[in-house]
Amino acid sequence: MITTEQNDELQQCTQRLEAIFSKVFEQLETLAEQVVTVWDALAAEGRKPTSKDLAFLQATIEERLSSNDTYIHGTGVVLEPGELADQELFLEWFYRPASGKIAPMMLNFNRQSESFYNYQGMPWFTRPKLTLRASVEGPFVDLYGTELYILAFSLPILAGGRFVGVAAADIAMHEFDQLLTRCLLRMQNEAFIINGEGRIVAANSTNWFVGNMASRPAAAKVHKLKPLSIDWSLVELPTPR
Repeated sequence: MITTEQNDELQQCTQRLEAIFSKVFEQLETLAEQVVTVWDALAAEGRKPTSKDLAFLQATIEERLSSNDTYIHGTGVVLEPGELADQELFLEWFYRPASGKIAPMMLNFNRQSESFYNYQGMPWFTRPKLTLRASVEGPFVDLYGTELYILAFSLPILAGGRFVGVAAADIAMHEFDQLLTRCLLRMQNEAFIINGEGRIVAANSTNWFVGNMASRPAAAKVHKLKPLSIDWSLVELPTPR
């Protein structure tokens, strides 16, 4: 039988997790709004934006990455091909490398190269484009960028009702997992968080491994995390940990 205390634990943990995710999306919304402001102003002038028109975002991005309480490893905006007058593919993106000094992300957009970075096929770009909703993808290894095990948060940027790109953030799992697990460890029973694929993102018991697939047992209590537009859930089992 689930006690009132356990119900309270589940609700409190759910609320904490929702607050963590909401904070990331709030920061991305700020970036998206800044891009839309520029797009609207340039549209009124009758001209197309260029990569230089996005340089002002650097200050906002660096402020986010420099914050003492941030778990964002890299963030910025990634544009729909053809949106700029001077670049076909473009991103205004900065990250925190091992040195700790914030640096711009340099990727290869040469279509003839073997190392061509084609973000048009990446789920964190395609899902917001197709659904016009926020997305969280992963965890996965960022092979073309930092080679870290990450979660990719993204939301669509809409200017004049038209998709022009995404505002996105990479969260390093080794840092983010501490926040998620800290919350789960306050629960008496075994519990884990699963993403839309049914893959475990965090758990409070060694019986469940991050990255493995897990179903939602019939006897479990499942809470969908509201800030996410995909099916992420907190699952509590009737088993003391």
